Amino acid sequence: MRKISGLFGALIFALTTVSCGGSTAPGGGGGGGGGGGGGGGGTCPAGTFCMTATSFTPTTRTAAVGATVTWQNSSGVGHNVVWDDATAKAAAAAGDGTGDMPNFDTGMSHTRVFNTAGTYGFHCTIHAGMTGILTVQ
Repeated sequence: MRKISGLFGALIFALTTVSCGGSTAPGGGGGGGGGGGGGGGGTCPAGTFCMTATSFTPTTRTAAVGATVTWQNSSGVGHNVVWDDATAKAAAAAGDGTGDMPNFDTGMSHTRVFNTAGTYGFHCTIHAGMTGILTVQ
């Protein structure tokens, strides 16, 4: 019985290690990158808010004026991104759209460009307590 438990544990470890993915190319470029599936799988890329089943990761991020910020949903759960106020909504300029991001099925990502410095709060109306803050400076 101990041998079976040990083999099972080794199998789980091997599957977990392989499923995390990631690029081995210098500088992290090229090569696909793995990541995300099932609401986790490593750190969120720079300039990106990743979504878990009930939270944004990280919950706060800082970006430079003129930066493109990405929201990425690999959680297996549908979400949306709604700005807390009109100032934030107006600051979320054209990336792949402007303002709120109402349809965020798993596997989707959206971008917004921020040309105005400020602190902008956002939330998911589908999941109470799922909030984030973007500071542009």
